[in-house]
Amino acid sequence: MTGPSAILAGKAILVVEDDRLLSPLLQTILEDAGAKVKTAGDPNEAVRLAKAMSRIDVLVSDVVLPSRSGFQLAEEIVELQRGVRVLFISGFGDPEIGARDIVVPYDALIKPFLPEDFVAKIVALIARPRK
Repeated sequence: MTGPSAILAGKAILVVEDDRLLSPLLQTILEDAGAKVKTAGDPNEAVRLAKAMSRIDVLVSDVVLPSRSGFQLAEEIVELQRGVRVLFISGFGDPEIGARDIVVPYDALIKPFLPEDFVAKIVALIARPRK
């Protein structure tokens, strides 16, 4: 195994996306790259999954979600799963990203993005030493 598949093989990724068309696509992209993926359509489901998962290597979360923001969700998940890396995905021009990008210590990727850019961003997150 080489490339992204070697790095993502067996990595546990939780994707939180309320767009019913995008969520399965993101799951397929990551599974094709070798990751083990769970998806949630809302923050409450994501927290339930996070509590049930033995580990989460990467949380991928939309910024705008029902019931609370992706930022709030990430804080909850990080409390449950210390060391989890976080990638926010958001629609182009989302004011939440612009307002928070200086104070939030997480990476972001603006939609729309190419599958290879999505995988590359996650590979880079995993390769980066944890703080």
